[in-house]
Amino acid sequence: MLNRDIYNKPPKENRLVNNGVAEVSEDHSEAAQAILRYELETFVCNGQYEKGLETILDKFLLNLDSKTEQPGVWISGFYGSGKSHLAKMLRTLWTDYHFTDGATARSIAKLPTGVFEHLKELSTQGKRHGGLHAAAGKLGAGAGDKVRLALLGIVFKSKGLPEQYNQAQLVMWLRNESLLDSVEAELKATGKTFAKELPHMYAGVLPGILLKVRPSLGNSEADVRGLLRTQFPQVHDITSEQMTTAIEAALVRDGKFPLTLVVLDEVQQYIGADAEKAFQVQEVTETLSKHFNGKLLFVGTGQSALSGMPNLQRLMGRFPVQVMLGDWD
Repeated sequence: MLNRDIYNKPPKENRLVNNGVAEVSEDHSEAAQAILRYELETFVCNGQYEKGLETILDKFLLNLDSKTEQPGVWISGFYGSGKSHLAKMLRTLWTDYHFTDGATARSIAKLPTGVFEHLKELSTQGKRHGGLHAAAGKLGAGAGDKVRLALLGIVFKSKGLPEQYNQAQLVMWLRNESLLDSVEAELKATGKTFAKELPHMYAGVLPGILLKVRPSLGNSEADVRGLLRTQFPQVHDITSEQMTTAIEAALVRDGKFPLTLVVLDEVQQYIGADAEKAFQVQEVTETLSKHFNGKLLFVGTGQSALSGMPNLQRLMGRFPVQVMLGDWD
């Protein structure tokens, strides 16, 4: 027998599709799906990865019916230890991500019995509540130092909405008024797309299209432009109340809020030495955890344990569940 015969996949034929780096985001393109499928197929769920998933799911299910806030999870470990990979797998398995060919995340990954049973119970609880939802990304990839807007951008993107607050608000209003399909059809007839016109919502052809599908919006395109600026203004920051209201508007269906996972990757890198950012992350996670009564779970990642740096210590109360990865994993 040759050495290569003991491998499930011959080393010469096996390539790291993701170049060894897990990207935690809401990218669902064809290329991203190919990478995600590879990561699920090669996910070795044992050691701290197995223990971490079991701990996270067990704590969430335990606190679900207690009507209290969910304790957040902090995944730490040295650079390259697999923090983002574990967080990405959790996000994908949480909703049992469906691929375009019908395959699902849980059917592709080889999972230990304990993890699989916890995920099965999660799905059962999801049916009782408002389903399952997950959102993942990096705070630094959105609205800079405005944590509430950055977090909203991640949640909006997970629902197929624009990341910008005012644009997402307009899209949700159009959906609620059953106007979105008509607007998209009218734009298509003129050779334009809604996605490209939305960033120019105060100008361009969108005000005229809105007036055409809903004449009661005003007497002229100028009236509609003024209405859009008033009702959906571009903002530089929002209040905590506006943030919770926007998340409810995006996620609630039939009066029910789904069991929601929010993965914030590279939180430590985002905060850095900025005490104000640390305070904002603390305030945002505290507000949302309390508001949604145990139905929302935050998972953050960082290279250091929360006790390792002064700016991270203030987060200890918000992320009491610790998952530490080491080089043995």
